[in-house]
Amino acid sequence: MNMLKKAKTFGKSAAGSTSSLFALAIVPVLLCVGAATDFVRMLNARTELAAALDGAALAAAQGVGMDPAQRIVIGEAYFAANFNSHVVENASANIQVVGNSIRASANMEMPTSLMHLMGISKMDLKATAEANLRSAGNAELVLVLDYSGSMNAQAKYSRMADAATTMLTSLESAAAAADFKVGLVPFSAMVRTSMSSEYVNQASATPVWTGCTQDRAYPFNTGVTTPTEDENSKWGYVDGNGENNGNYGCNAYFNKNLTIQPLTSDFDSVRSQLAGMRPLGNTNIALGAEFGWNLLDPALPFDEARAYADATNRKFLVLLTDGVQTSSEFGESNGRSVPNAQSNLTALCAGMRNANITVFAIAYDVTNPAVTTLLQNCAPGRYFEPAVGGNDISAVFAEITNQITDDVVRLTK
Repeated sequence: MNMLKKAKTFGKSAAGSTSSLFALAIVPVLLCVGAATDFVRMLNARTELAAALDGAALAAAQGVGMDPAQRIVIGEAYFAANFNSHVVENASANIQVVGNSIRASANMEMPTSLMHLMGISKMDLKATAEANLRSAGNAELVLVLDYSGSMNAQAKYSRMADAATTMLTSLESAAAAADFKVGLVPFSAMVRTSMSSEYVNQASATPVWTGCTQDRAYPFNTGVTTPTEDENSKWGYVDGNGENNGNYGCNAYFNKNLTIQPLTSDFDSVRSQLAGMRPLGNTNIALGAEFGWNLLDPALPFDEARAYADATNRKFLVLLTDGVQTSSEFGESNGRSVPNAQSNLTALCAGMRNANITVFAIAYDVTNPAVTTLLQNCAPGRYFEPAVGGNDISAVFAEITNQITDDVVRLTK
């Protein structure tokens, strides 16, 4: 009997001890769970913080030509809008402009939820991010624009000039820190230009010749070979038919302000010329492309362009026409014909692309397959077909501007 009583007493004592031991054991378990919870909260907050700082640094680095104070405001605003963690109150980022980079950092303390039972009331929460300022690469752009008589219809030339002017202003602003040059080739049946007298076959008593010309002899009219003593390699040919006589002669090109502008950093002069040019005559698309490429080529007769091998430089050509090729050009067997001119344009476009010149082609108010197919093949993937009405031409130039900006003005890191 005594033994039975002792056994019952032992059972009661053991139950009490187990409860006590469980109560003691649950404390570290809860602390571990609480610590894990706080660590998960911290890791999530740190991920959000890193993403917000990365975005803030990139946002502050994007613009070109801004002062440091403007960049800091942009970075701080981006961080405030995108760091939405509820674990830290009044979170803020430190945005600095250091040399050519943006540094974004944050160093704050996150209150713990359960770890304070272990004497840990706060956990460090910090991260950093850095982005180089947008740096403008060097670029050269030539606008090869149709100023034939048909561009008078519905003021197409005026719409084109306005869109091109807006493009130049946008590019000038975006590439403020760059060596950005622009050239202009207004073409119709001929072009008017200046070059050393040794490169033309028209008589000239002065070192520099200024006048009108059509294409050179084939195959020189399909490339950018500098003229030599070979007369076939020189410019200056003007056929004697009606498209180049009287009201369509070279004096008319002068009066209409249709003179080639070699590559220049003086954007104002190019905008001024765009405002003053007026259309006349027939259409020689290949001739415009030929001189456009020569402006982008570093060799004479125009030597303002950078070398093709310059990795910091990009070359662009925008070719716009509103009609079919109507002027003849030299081809094989020294004959002149419109089909020769069309073949020459194809060869010129292929040559420019092979030289890493980015060509944009615009068939303005044109649906004739003889033109659209030719220009599509000239600039695969960069062909546009705007209608004459509305804001189509402005939208096209804006899209080309965006593509040039994306290619030239870029993050370096």
